[in-house]
Amino acid sequence: MHICYLSPGSVPLPPAPCTSVEIYSKEIATHLSHRHFVTLYAKSNQNISRQTGKLTVRRLITQGGLPYARQTIRDLKARNAAPDILHVENRLNFVPVLRAAFPNTPIVLNLHSNVLISSTPLPAVQKSLRNLDALVVNSQYLKRFLVKRYPMLPAQKIHVIPPGLDVRRFPSRHSAAGQALRKATRKRLGVPSDRRVLLFVGRFIERKGITVLLDAFRQVRKKHRNTELWIIGGRPHSSSPFHSAVREKSKALPVRFLGFIPQNRLPAYYCAADLFVCPSQAPESFGLVNTEAAASGLPVVASGAWGIREAVADGISGKLVTNYKSPVAFAAAINSLLDNPARLEALGKSARLWAARRFSWARAARKFEVLYRRL
Repeated sequence: MHICYLSPGSVPLPPAPCTSVEIYSKEIATHLSHRHFVTLYAKSNQNISRQTGKLTVRRLITQGGLPYARQTIRDLKARNAAPDILHVENRLNFVPVLRAAFPNTPIVLNLHSNVLISSTPLPAVQKSLRNLDALVVNSQYLKRFLVKRYPMLPAQKIHVIPPGLDVRRFPSRHSAAGQALRKATRKRLGVPSDRRVLLFVGRFIERKGITVLLDAFRQVRKKHRNTELWIIGGRPHSSSPFHSAVREKSKALPVRFLGFIPQNRLPAYYCAADLFVCPSQAPESFGLVNTEAAASGLPVVASGAWGIREAVADGISGKLVTNYKSPVAFAAAINSLLDNPARLEALGKSARLWAARRFSWARAARKFEVLYRRL
């Protein structure tokens, strides 16, 4: 089988700065290539083609959007590389263009959130939905949302495939390798071994709840003075109003704005921290960082809503905060774990086991393969 796999085309693939969707694209395409020929398209600052086994990665100079979709079509036709499956990551508007170019090829759209589809005019959504053969989502939450919002889409056309995870990339904080990473990372950052560290990893935008986290952290500090907060993601020194407001709110607090950290270096920070916090304030279809933290043996305190409830097992990999808009509620959840080191330790160990059993890229890729064969 030849699978043409279109990453969104807005940012490059890892290890370059990217989003979780690009990480997802590379992982699934790589695992599919163990049994099938896969052509993975992505954005780059130069046109490059690289083949490893059955996986061909075609990096294109592109501005993204529909021009990128049309570039992939031209490239496929120029190379006479007719695919058996067209797999599109998170770009609803690519579907009609691809259908026009390949009228008889099954098209699978993998939707990672409701953000893009919700902001697309209904006629355009309907046109795309008519032209795809299967819609994949990463959570039951997102499936329920789509069925309710778009009744013209048959529920049986929507397939839930949770994201994967490679636990080998994330040493447990409780292992010898994890302890070595923890010690080295803290030494490099000048953080004492007895300091409690809260960690946030995500986009530096308002909907991720950074201001709620800062307000909660201020309250945590009243009880646990020997605690600091690390914020990983984005460009914290930007001059945007939101960035400025965050910097102002964090004054006099021990907060480290670490900016973007490449994916291959993140495990060290998960190991060096004591508690992961995901205070999202707007719908999240899943939340991959929560499973990465869990795989590292790092307990999670997260908003108890949306698809996050499928990425965090309450009482097993962490604590879910039902009143997620309240800094007081987040502070209480964080304090309840910092107050009980034995509970914190046990939760971290159970988080690792839970993540390892529940999520794997190989399992996710096999589910896609089964779906492809049915189309």
